[in-house]
Amino acid sequence: MLLTDKEYQRMSEEYNKVKYRCPRCKDHFVIIPAWVDRNLCDNCGMYVYKDKKTEFKYKMKEKLLRGK
Repeated sequence: MLLTDKEYQRMSEEYNKVKYRCPRCKDHFVIIPAWVDRNLCDNCGMYVYKDKKTEFKYKMKEKLLRGK
């Protein structure tokens, strides 16, 4: 199945919406689907979050579990 230029452009735009840059690697991108909040970087093993709110939520939950 070959894609037309218009289909390829649309697919590329949608793909760019779910790519997030790894904060440690800087040049490596991680794909995070809509139904997932975070994903591991294949390059360094660090979690990459969709946004700061989600990152805060997971880190606070982790700190609360460690404290008990």
